[in-house]
Amino acid sequence: MEAPTALTRSSSRGRPSRRRWYFHRFNTPLSWELIFRITPRLPRFLLIPLHHATTLLFFTCMGKERRAIRGNLRRITGRSGPSNLLLAYRLFYNFSRFMVAYTEIRHLKFSSFKNRVLGVEETERQTRELIREGKGLILGLKLLPIYGLPVHVVMLSEDSSDVTRYADEARDNPNLKVHQMGSTPLLGVELMLALKRGEIVAVQADRPAGQNVMSVPFFGASAPLPTGPVELAMATGAPILPVFVAFDRGDRYRVVTLEPMRFEAGAEAAPGERLRAAMGQMATTLETVISRFPDQWFNFYDVWGPTVAAQEEASRA
Repeated sequence: MEAPTALTRSSSRGRPSRRRWYFHRFNTPLSWELIFRITPRLPRFLLIPLHHATTLLFFTCMGKERRAIRGNLRRITGRSGPSNLLLAYRLFYNFSRFMVAYTEIRHLKFSSFKNRVLGVEETERQTRELIREGKGLILGLKLLPIYGLPVHVVMLSEDSSDVTRYADEARDNPNLKVHQMGSTPLLGVELMLALKRGEIVAVQADRPAGQNVMSVPFFGASAPLPTGPVELAMATGAPILPVFVAFDRGDRYRVVTLEPMRFEAGAEAAPGERLRAAMGQMATTLETVISRFPDQWFNFYDVWGPTVAAQEEASRA
C-alpha cells in the first residue's frame, strides 16, 4: 500500500474541498537507503528482531499516527484498551515487514516467488478469464505484470524526487506505466483508451485524492472514498477485480480475490444514484477484507476525520 492521504475539510455536498497527502518526518532518502541497501544484505534471522526494534521506535515517536490508528482500529474491531494497543502495535510491525518485503520482491522472478503466495492460482484464473472478455481490467492491487499486457498504475505522490526515485526503482518494469494523478487533465481519457485496448489499470480504492471523492457509509459512519475506479468501470464496461495481498505465516503471503464487480451504466436510475449505489458496494467490499486483516490496513491518519468523532462523542454525552 502506498503512502496514505489525509482530508482537511469537506464541503456540504460531501466532496472534500481540499486535500493533502499524509506526511511524516521519517520519509527521507536516508530511510529509503537503509531499507533498500542494508536490509537485503542482512541474514533472515535478524529481520524479526530488527522489525521489533524499528516498530518500538516508531510506535513511540509517532504519537499522532499511533492515536489515529487506534481510533481507526476501535471503529473497525470494537476493541479498546490493551487489546486495541496491541493491535496497533501489530499494524506498525506489519508495516515494517511490508517495507522490507518491498526490497525483496523487486529482485525475485514471479516463478520463484509464486510458491510463497497462497491463493495465487485462483487470482490468476479469474484475471485471465476477465482479460479474455476484451474489456480491459481494473485491479484493486498493483499486481506484477505477468500477463503480457501493459499495466497502468494510478497514484498520487507529492514527495520530492530524491524520495520518489526509490519507489520508482522498486516498481521498475518494462510493462508497467505509472500515472500521477493530476499530471494531465486527459488522464481519464488515457485510462479509458487503455481499457478499450484490453489492458490493465491498477488503482487503490481506499485512498481519497483528487476531486473524484464521495462520502459513503463505511464501518458505521460516513467516510470519503475515491469514485475514480467505479466511474471508470461505468464508463468503459471494464470489470473491477478486488485483489488484496496479506502477510501469512512465516515468509508467506496470501492473495485474497473477491468476485468481480461490474458497474456498467444503465438507464434504470439517475447517474448520481447509480454512482452512490456502486460506491456503497465498493465500501462493503473493502469492509469485508479490512475486517479480516485490520492490522494490515496501513492508514496512518484518521480515516473518518475529527468531525465524525466529535459528533459521536456529543451523541454519547
